[in-house]
Amino acid sequence: MRLRLKVLFLLPFSVSVACGTNNRLSNKVEPAGIKVETQNRPLKICVISDLNASYGSTSYPAEVSSVLGQMPGIKPDIILCSGDMVAGQKASLTDQNIRDMWDAFKITVLAPVSALQIPFGFTVGNHDASPSYVKDRAISEAFWKENVAATNLTFVDSTHYPFYYSYVKNNVFMMSWDAAGAEIRPEVYSWMKEQMEGKIARKARLRILIGHLPLYAIVDSKNKPGEVNSDPAAALNFFKTYGLDLYISGHQHAYYPAEKNGVRFLNMGAIGDGPRKLMGYPAEARKSYTIINIPVNGAKNFSYKTYTPGNEEIRLSSLPDSVIGFNGISRKDHR
Repeated sequence: MRLRLKVLFLLPFSVSVACGTNNRLSNKVEPAGIKVETQNRPLKICVISDLNASYGSTSYPAEVSSVLGQMPGIKPDIILCSGDMVAGQKASLTDQNIRDMWDAFKITVLAPVSALQIPFGFTVGNHDASPSYVKDRAISEAFWKENVAATNLTFVDSTHYPFYYSYVKNNVFMMSWDAAGAEIRPEVYSWMKEQMEGKIARKARLRILIGHLPLYAIVDSKNKPGEVNSDPAAALNFFKTYGLDLYISGHQHAYYPAEKNGVRFLNMGAIGDGPRKLMGYPAEARKSYTIINIPVNGAKNFSYKTYTPGNEEIRLSSLPDSVIGFNGISRKDHR
């Protein structure tokens, strides 16, 4: 049984203090977990993405369990997943089919991570909760609300969880936004503005956003409207205006770190089915995951290490200097 302590203040809302419960914080109210997690400490993040197999599948490619099986050795402080955890977005799938996929995800991914007491931050992908698939979204929402405690996250604001919410780890502020489709709704931007102007984000040494769809196309199959952010100029301007340091995305199944106007971008490879080649780049596509190491001092100079599931490092020097898509150029982040 989970114990939940509700403390009422002379404010227009209440704050719940419990692991994995809804928090909406003002500048005056900070639960104990928040105080612990706003202390400066080194942070190791393991980022995974696009875990799913074919439509409706309740099994996962072997690489998913292989990568997760390495977590005791990697010892990440938090795992982030940039979406597509199940294989939905198909009209013929029944409610039971979709629930079975989420049950398989829990057994294969969430339960092993939770057993290690590693926080699990995620964003929903188009195969998890596409905006045009009401049934998928409803079942995804129900699953994540039932399993919120298993995420082990220290929430800053979970009012709109699991679609968009914020959390903190070792004084690094993180947000997940609803980028399961190309359009980011105005209310999401309004919420993000409020979050970025809050005390926790302002005092954080780094601010990270994770979403499924990227801003810019880097692979042939996603090099078209609908497969990337519908207004990347507006998104980039928002990121720059409010001091976002890093945007992590999935969907393209190709690893490519980029930088534009002082904002860093991590395009994630997949550990599920279908790795893809970068446009204009002959090297074969490989599945991959990424480790981000954020030091105590000079946090903005964080570094990436990206590996295949077999632990072969994908070196930055092996990637092209730029990738040209229909909606913009991605230039390699050399840091």
